[in-house]
Amino acid sequence: MQIFSLKAFFESFPVLLPFLPFTVGVLGCSLIFSLSFGLFFAWCKLRRNRVVRGLVGFYVQIIQGTPFIVLLFIMYFGIPKIFRVALGIDITGVNKAIYMVLTLSMFGSARMSEAMRSAYLAISKGQMEAAHSCGLSTAQGFFHIVMPQALYIALPNLGNLIVSNLLETSVGFSIGVIDLVGNAQNYNTRTYNVHMLEVYLALALIYWAMSMLLAKGISLGEHALGRRQGLRAFEKRERRQRNV
Repeated sequence: MQIFSLKAFFESFPVLLPFLPFTVGVLGCSLIFSLSFGLFFAWCKLRRNRVVRGLVGFYVQIIQGTPFIVLLFIMYFGIPKIFRVALGIDITGVNKAIYMVLTLSMFGSARMSEAMRSAYLAISKGQMEAAHSCGLSTAQGFFHIVMPQALYIALPNLGNLIVSNLLETSVGFSIGVIDLVGNAQNYNTRTYNVHMLEVYLALALIYWAMSMLLAKGISLGEHALGRRQGLRAFEKRERRQRNV
């Protein structure tokens, strides 16, 4: 019996790749919401209002402490039931990808809010005081001075979370979403699971390539942002001084 078929491995790519745009689309939509709500939750946790901080902190802890696939099942089975019982509306025909985007957005926003909050707290308060001394308003000081530096600090962590969100899309097949993994499952069923190893190796290579591209893009963005602010040169000088 043949252990591995190189031909079947290469034949898997034309079958899997047509579903790549769908997976990228789900990831892109979820990132828009994740980054937006993550920034909002980070802002809430920095407020002095204890009630707001407590509610957002409780939400973040609940989401972070729940496995993604469990949260996906809760959303997939819970939302239609709430609509049916509370509003008398049947939404069972809604595209399943919507549940995937919603769950990814919730999962990503909770984790990204912590990365953004910690990056903001890493900026010295003297930065805003210097902005005020130069005649800038609080909003101008935040957007022109504080936020670029906080983004530079948060970018590596945000990049890791984005890659993690990409990998989490692979469980969408568990609720019937036909993405890369769902299509691989269907293809294996049609071919009687003869070349499962080849198909999943091809699938792993596709996810690996996408992860590398995302990581490279984040790295380029970090370098560009650092050069714009002169931070890269500053870090190099600091490293040289420590090595002397």
